Amino acid sequence: MRVSKTTAPGPAVPAPGCGWYLSAPALAAAGVYGGTVWTVRSWASCPLGNDASNTIGLTLLMPVVWLCMTLLLLLSPLALRGWLSRGRGRRAAKWLAPLTMVIALTLLYRLGMGWPVHPPGGLCVEGYPLFPFTG
Repeated sequence: MRVSKTTAPGPAVPAPGCGWYLSAPALAAAGVYGGTVWTVRSWASCPLGNDASNTIGLTLLMPVVWLCMTLLLLLSPLALRGWLSRGRGRRAAKWLAPLTMVIALTLLYRLGMGWPVHPPGGLCVEGYPLFPFTG
């Protein structure tokens, strides 16, 4: 009888745990709040920016942006599954990936809200867009 020695399989790549999925709404809320505060402060110099209707448009926009950001963060483990299964540092990357995505989505949200244009010799007469990238 011949006995062969086999090597034990390497450690299985753990699937993203509940912590990743539970942190997505909180990270998205922080990103939306930060992007909204940044937008309000950027538009504060315009008469139709920060002072127009007590920023009701941005307040109503926040749940929509939060929902979109949360869904993207919840789908990110599926997109990153193959990438996180290879190489060293995958445990750290598993937690840095959502943070990086939140920062990128917050910057995208802020970029979509635009910046006020101050014509020479006059005040800014436009308000922030009602939805990102709509102008």
